[in-house]
Amino acid sequence: MFSFFRNKANLVYLHDIFLTAICFNLSIFLRLGSEFNSISSTVIGYGTLLITVVGAIVYRATGLYKGIWRYASINDLINIIKASSMTIAAFLVLMFTITRLENFPRSVLFINWFVLILSLSGARAIYRLYKDKKFVLGSIKNTENSIPTLLIGATDRAELFIREITRNNNQTYNVVGIVDINKNRVGRFIREVEILGSILEISKIIKTLEKENKRPQKILIANDDIEGNIVRNLLTFADKTGISLARLPKITDLESDLNDEKLKIKPIDVFDLLSRPQSLLDRNAMKNFIYNKKVLVTGAGGTIGTELCNQIINCNPKEIILLDNSEYFLYQIEKDLEEKNIKIKINSYLADVKDTKRIDDIFKEKKPEIVFHAAALKHVPIVEKNPIAGILTNVLGTINIAESCKKHGALEMVLISTDKAVNPFSVMGVTKRISEKYCQSITNTTKTNFKIVRFGNVLGSTGSVVPLFQKQLENGGPLTVTHPKMKRYFMTVREAVELVIQSVALENKSNKGKIFVLEMGQPIAINEIAEQIIRLAGLRPYKDIKIKYIGLRAGEKIQEELHYKSEKFLKTKNKSIFIVKPKVESHQKLSKMITNLINLAKEGKIEECYKVMSIIVSEYKRNKVENLQYKRIVQ
Repeated sequence: MFSFFRNKANLVYLHDIFLTAICFNLSIFLRLGSEFNSISSTVIGYGTLLITVVGAIVYRATGLYKGIWRYASINDLINIIKASSMTIAAFLVLMFTITRLENFPRSVLFINWFVLILSLSGARAIYRLYKDKKFVLGSIKNTENSIPTLLIGATDRAELFIREITRNNNQTYNVVGIVDINKNRVGRFIREVEILGSILEISKIIKTLEKENKRPQKILIANDDIEGNIVRNLLTFADKTGISLARLPKITDLESDLNDEKLKIKPIDVFDLLSRPQSLLDRNAMKNFIYNKKVLVTGAGGTIGTELCNQIINCNPKEIILLDNSEYFLYQIEKDLEEKNIKIKINSYLADVKDTKRIDDIFKEKKPEIVFHAAALKHVPIVEKNPIAGILTNVLGTINIAESCKKHGALEMVLISTDKAVNPFSVMGVTKRISEKYCQSITNTTKTNFKIVRFGNVLGSTGSVVPLFQKQLENGGPLTVTHPKMKRYFMTVREAVELVIQSVALENKSNKGKIFVLEMGQPIAINEIAEQIIRLAGLRPYKDIKIKYIGLRAGEKIQEELHYKSEKFLKTKNKSIFIVKPKVESHQKLSKMITNLINLAKEGKIEECYKVMSIIVSEYKRNKVENLQYKRIVQ
């Protein structure tokens, strides 16, 4: 008995039943006024009892108590309207059956419907307003010990954050204003907090707030779509003004729990600095491309390969075949996929793409329909010092995969390429360009559809600059940059792989043998990344942590390119994906030259390999520049 009353939903239930009885009598009074007594007390009594019983049944049946008053919303109002309508309709039928509605004004039912909706919804609205501290005396927030905070972005996340700190009487933050990217919203309000201006006016806004004794001590980003260059500028601004910069929790965190723990802000990380607007993807096309097919991924344990496997398995392939030459990485990716508990067949093979017979045996056994070739040696200085390994892995390895696709009837082969293949300076770049040429030339000799996807650096990949800087920072510096003018294109591994799958899923037979180029945005200065990583740690570049320029290493370029000037650059239906159409060479002629290159590599004739690579890729310029020293530039 007592447990019934301890349940808040049951108390609300009793509250609504009581209100239903009151509303029925009130409706009669509103209709008849002083003539209220003209209706017999028996009719009123029967009516009150009947509508109360009907309401009690309908309210439970319609799930009116699944919602929480504190979060009463439009959906709750709709449910109340439905329940009230059903209650009045059922009451009308039963009352007519019992009394034929004699001496009972029919208009009472309409008044009762309106009053009932108003009462049930009004009680919930008042309770929510009370919890949101909208009209309770003394609920004005004490901001003396709160951190004056400026929000970036007039978004749902900003609204939720303001609502939660108000609702929970959280004294940590006092939102003094909002800055937005959209100028049209300036002067408007979100929960009584004004949108003060655009992000370009932030310096002026800070000065205005300072005059009003509201100078923010913290800037919180509330917009997920804000571009990396804006975040970098904000971080620089925050560093100069002594204001800390952070990001609001995800909207799912703000919605999922009301504990203050969920309101903790998140630090800005390097991915925020280099982020870009989310690309619009045709996920149905991506899934249809993979669905119920046998998919093989080479280099499955690498950065790109791992992400490929994770996204492919979400598209429900018939089977996923993992191929890698590292026992540890192969074990790791197989384990990660198995932990997803997806009922998809997973097979792993420890194999080297240079091993022609082993690769052929695997293809003969598994007969994959789609092949993503991500296995490669990619670290420019390492490959420059080990050119034979680079030639055999990147060129021979690609040929082995391509020929196996052709021989065993694969539908699609996707070569993962790099911007370093354009006007290459390095062995790594020229070997990838040779791989591109081979896949283009072979496409007209087979039913297999060969496609190439070319993009720049992937954030956080093994050997990339970001983890190197982070490790150097942990060790107290200095952060080493090769050249003060060095720039690179960057993309998160998730976005890169999404666009790879999206590219090859584009349905167009004329795309056979084409090179897809991912839109990488603007190249970013490497020394700027170093400076921002130092700032993220709360330190000052060149003062607390030094940046040392060590000179270009062999094979490195100041800035990479995504396509040759001679290549036709065509748009696709996805603005983040382009197609280039380079000249396709004779497969027979190219194969002879590449076979010669591989034989020379196997014989260890390095200098002759350089000469042959220069013939195959005439744009290749061998760069022997090493250890060029540059004076530290203090900005």
